[in-house]
Amino acid sequence: MQIYQSASKIVFILMAVATIAGMLIGKIDAKDFLTLASMAFAFYFANKGDGSQPFAGK
Repeated sequence: MQIYQSASKIVFILMAVATIAGMLIGKIDAKDFLTLASMAFAFYFANKGDGSQPFAGK
């Protein structure tokens, strides 16, 4: 799978899972969840990476 070859995808998935888990167990409020999710999406879609480098591109 290409997901395992991209550091940005792995970090994005881990951040999403941790944020959702934090909200479900009550450590993160809904307003904080929206802020964190927005920041994660903005980083993922703004970071283009370097496709010519292994593990550096998306």
